[in-house]
Amino acid sequence: MKRWTKIIAYALGGLAAIVLVLLLAGAVLFYQAATPQEGNTEIAGTYRYDVSLTTDAVLRNVTLIIPLPVHNDTSAIGEILSESGGYGVPDDWNLSVRRQNGTPMLVVAAANITPIYAPLPIAVTAGEEPAGAVKVTYSSAYSDATPILLPYSFGATVDGGSTYYTADLDAGPIDTKHPLDTEPVLAPKGNLTPAADGRRYTYDCPLYLSCDAPATANLTLSIRFSGSNEWWLLGWSSNAYTDLILAEIQGENGWRRVRGTLSTGEGRYFHGDPSPSPRFFSLQSGKDQNDIR
Repeated sequence: MKRWTKIIAYALGGLAAIVLVLLLAGAVLFYQAATPQEGNTEIAGTYRYDVSLTTDAVLRNVTLIIPLPVHNDTSAIGEILSESGGYGVPDDWNLSVRRQNGTPMLVVAAANITPIYAPLPIAVTAGEEPAGAVKVTYSSAYSDATPILLPYSFGATVDGGSTYYTADLDAGPIDTKHPLDTEPVLAPKGNLTPAADGRRYTYDCPLYLSCDAPATANLTLSIRFSGSNEWWLLGWSSNAYTDLILAEIQGENGWRRVRGTLSTGEGRYFHGDPSPSPRFFSLQSGKDQNDIR
């Protein structure tokens, strides 16, 4: 009996040792899969420029001049859009790049920009399909049948390059912590002011609109530019900086100044939290871009 007890004890001990080894091996494999590996973990960078324009009335003979992402006095995004390389641009719009006081800006020209109103979404019970073909009818005017005002959306992306993780790498191929002076940002910027945490900045910038429209017409404009790094470690991770301008325009034609926000150090980093940008003051002491008009 004692002999069988010893055998069972040895067997249980051996089984426990095997389980422990498997758990340790699994933990090691999980750690390796969840930890960036030098020379193996690839980080890819992408720049993205998105413009959204909404109008509640017909605009005629439209000329719109808006900021572009600029670095070293050039705009790769502007070149792509002016050569019909972007997405979402209506066939009857013309996009070009014009320098205003040396800064590239995007010129949007169109004979007409008409509102797009859509119907409400059709309710469908989970697991069921709509009966018959669904036909969506759009309108250029608000009605009970078409109450939702849709935007015109267009933009472009640029490959930001890629790199492999090393011990001294923090963000990736794009400097998302300190983009001022090192990466493209919407330009021109005036009255650039940092927030207390040093990661967010507010500013104003010029925007031009000329068109024939009713006095009550409202134009809403969103201009968003971002630079981001992405990599895969048991799921997608990323970090980014985002430059955003939101404007509601009503009234006289001509130049006006609108507000923007630059947010830096968003997302995950290999070496902890981002620090405030030390390059802010060098940008402030550089070329004054307030008088763009």
